Amino acid sequence: MAVFEYKALSAQGKNEKGLLEGDSERQVRQALRDKGLTPLALKAVDKAASKNKANNSQHNQAWLKRAISIADLSLATRQIATLLEAGMPLTQALQGVASQAETRLMQRFLTSLHSKVSQGYSLAQALNQSPYKVPQDYMATIHAGEESGHLEAVLSRLSDTIEQQERLRKKVQSALIYPMLMVVVAIAIVFFLMVYVVPKVVSVFDNMSQSLPPLTQGLLSTSEFVQAHSLAMLAGLVGFVVFFKFLMRNDKWLYRWHSVLLRTPVLGKFLIYGAVAKWSRTLGVLVASGVPVKSALHISSQVMSHLPLRQKVLQLEEDVRKGQSLGQAMQQARIFPALLLNLVQTGESSGQLDAMLLKGASHYEYHVETSSATLVSVLEPLLIITMGGVVLTIVLAIMLPIFEMNQMMG
Repeated sequence: MAVFEYKALSAQGKNEKGLLEGDSERQVRQALRDKGLTPLALKAVDKAASKNKANNSQHNQAWLKRAISIADLSLATRQIATLLEAGMPLTQALQGVASQAETRLMQRFLTSLHSKVSQGYSLAQALNQSPYKVPQDYMATIHAGEESGHLEAVLSRLSDTIEQQERLRKKVQSALIYPMLMVVVAIAIVFFLMVYVVPKVVSVFDNMSQSLPPLTQGLLSTSEFVQAHSLAMLAGLVGFVVFFKFLMRNDKWLYRWHSVLLRTPVLGKFLIYGAVAKWSRTLGVLVASGVPVKSALHISSQVMSHLPLRQKVLQLEEDVRKGQSLGQAMQQARIFPALLLNLVQTGESSGQLDAMLLKGASHYEYHVETSSATLVSVLEPLLIITMGGVVLTIVLAIMLPIFEMNQMMG
């Protein structure tokens, strides 16, 4: 069955819009007439996506798909889990949640899932074939839940995980907004001073018989350079950004860039702790849902957005397959914090690996929150001092000739 978006006219003369499933446009038009509606326009929602799937590679498909927001995905996941726990079949749960979706995007997304599941596909397969994009680890986790027969439990824990990760992401983003805003404003102010203010102020000294101080000459030269090459500088910046993004599409260069970030003092530790927190929570949810550790390690590697860390987790999977315990494999990886290693080893010996992983995730999520606040508290004064130093330099360059004129007149 296909999904159609319709526009119709009610018996009262009002325009109505919505989504309806059917084998053909003719069937959908008849269904609308049976409801007392006069169809005005029909459009197959997933026709373009199906054509893309037939003609493009899987990578290009994922790039072209419209992404579902984490907040909407979390809410829908929790609603579906609640209905499944109440004993409702998956198809009815999807249909019920779709009918209550607050946005047109989520309504289309959930309706497409309902259509696929009604045809006999599993939920994971429906997500993979959907014209909308969701995280790979999300699909892999649901697939594992269906394979283990614990889909309700997996969905419930998955919604908790998504909500916690979204809260952490928002806290880190909100903490970094102010420093980033300061940097942008500082650059804009300096550019404005160099292009518009400095030339007008310093032009007063053009008729002076004596030479200008070195600082003032340097400021004038910098100002003239910025004025003459401002467009070229802007084009160069845009070109650099485009070239950088092009390089990052290559796994080799992306791996090198991620390695540099992870080795950067302060920032590297911050990134590792954030990645470890996300990975620990995902792995803990999978193990708690009955997924074998080997499979859970492979699935959880998808949440590692930095390639060197992802390779480390995949190496963990290989080591565990060879017979090592998870704690031993993590110790050999040399990237995991000591506290998490102790928790994992304790969890393996006591049979509470899932609980220890979730406890470690909570600890490092809190650590990331406090670290982001500390990082901002350090960056703010540094940015203020740097900006003040630049402005002071410009002011001194302007005032020095004035001081010399006063001394000559005195």
